[in-house]
Amino acid sequence: MVRTLLAVAGLALGTACSTLSTVTGAKTLEPGQLQIAGAGSLQRGGNPLSIGTLPLPQGEVVARFGLADNLDMGARLYLVGAAVDVRYRFYHNDRLHLAVAPGLAGTWAPLVGGTVAGQGSVELRAPVLGEFELSPIHSIMGGPALILRRQRNAIDAPELEDARLTRLDAYAGLGARYELHPKRFVLGFSADLYAQPARHAGPAWALGVDMGFRSRSRAERRGN
Repeated sequence: MVRTLLAVAGLALGTACSTLSTVTGAKTLEPGQLQIAGAGSLQRGGNPLSIGTLPLPQGEVVARFGLADNLDMGARLYLVGAAVDVRYRFYHNDRLHLAVAPGLAGTWAPLVGGTVAGQGSVELRAPVLGEFELSPIHSIMGGPALILRRQRNAIDAPELEDARLTRLDAYAGLGARYELHPKRFVLGFSADLYAQPARHAGPAWALGVDMGFRSRSRAERRGN
């Protein structure tokens, strides 16, 4: 019984597994255009069961591909997890862009240690993104986001056969990002802050940086 209680306590104090970092704005890629980036962040409270962990690093590979005018899709591969989304830009003028980017994310850590046999989660993400172009080479962006998460944890304890802990969780917050993008090079800095209203566990946050490249736009291809 003591072993089981220690396992539950370990899960409750678990480290960050998912990612909370904003790595994109609202301006969609053109049809056929590709963008690839690497990202790193420092995150606190990213685990759905955490109640005040120390900030931990997270690394990601991010890719986006233009599907049609005002529509692209993205994929993120990060430590013990992955995510996909579709971004639709529903408004834009010369400088302002507004978009939604619903998506799914998941994590899985098969061996956590001790009596913890594995942790996994499935997330529904619903960010609303705004982007304002300060000039042709740099922009500010951000907006509100909601994350709904179903967490599942397995406990390896002889006194409990096939033990599982399952819970639903929510994050509600804001993300902000500055992006420098001369020609096809992209450099971004982000800050995200989330409340966890279902658990009152204190804020979750992320500070990140990313760097990547995008393929030529239609205007650049016509120039050749």
